[in-house]
Amino acid sequence: MLGNSSRGVQLSLGALLLVTLGVIGAYALSSSTGLQAAPAAALTKAAPTSAPPTAAAPTTAPPTAAAPTTAAPTTAAPSSVLSNAVAHSGIKLNPSWPKTLTLLTDSVGLGVKDTLPAALPDWQVDVRGRPALMLKAANAELAADPVPVGSVVVVALGYNSLWGKDRAQYDTWAAQFNREADALIATLREKGAKKIVWVTLRDPDPSLIPPSALAQAQKYNWYFPYVNEQLDALVVRDPVIALADWAAVSNLPGLTYDAIHLKTLGAKLMVETMKAGIGLPTTPVPGL
Repeated sequence: MLGNSSRGVQLSLGALLLVTLGVIGAYALSSSTGLQAAPAAALTKAAPTSAPPTAAAPTTAPPTAAAPTTAAPTTAAPSSVLSNAVAHSGIKLNPSWPKTLTLLTDSVGLGVKDTLPAALPDWQVDVRGRPALMLKAANAELAADPVPVGSVVVVALGYNSLWGKDRAQYDTWAAQFNREADALIATLREKGAKKIVWVTLRDPDPSLIPPSALAQAQKYNWYFPYVNEQLDALVVRDPVIALADWAAVSNLPGLTYDAIHLKTLGAKLMVETMKAGIGLPTTPVPGL
């Protein structure tokens, strides 16, 4: 039994030696495989280099961010700004007429009292008006004034007129406006006007109305489209009247300080709108 035990021990020792050698061989093989696999591991670590296009993709976005620069010509091109400045051309300006112009206006048009003469240096410009001037009062004051008006008259009135909100009694108020407008035009012709240009009222997008002017806009702006509707009807009744479309031109930021009254930029653009209505060449307005 002891002999067999000794042999068993010898066999066990032999097996252990073989296992040990096998482990050493496996370790050597594993080490050799690891060296060869190192490049593969390096590629795995380097794989993120294939990701930069994804990370760098935002570099393709700047054209989107910069896109507004492609829209600038539309906003900045003076020709496009004034392309709709004349809603109705009326009678053609006759070069044989005296270069005399009368501006009849309320506080809005008074914003161009200096800009208009400067833009027409070879014209004699006469500005008549006052804040809150209504059509009926303008007609009465004009009739009482012995001084004739210019061969061209620009009428910038209508902001101070009476209307029912939400078109309440609209036909009644519209009929009154039309009677007063027609009477005013008749007086202007009696006083020497040959070409009459009426300026439409600004009706801006609500986003262009500054917060400080919201209360005023809510109080007045709602009826400005009503006035413009009647001015459209006026030139149908009396086609020789011209319509300078300030409403179409002025839907831009920076023109007014309260959505109605003019800043310097607005005054310059309104003058060019008036010139277009008269039939005179217009000049680009810097900043637009």
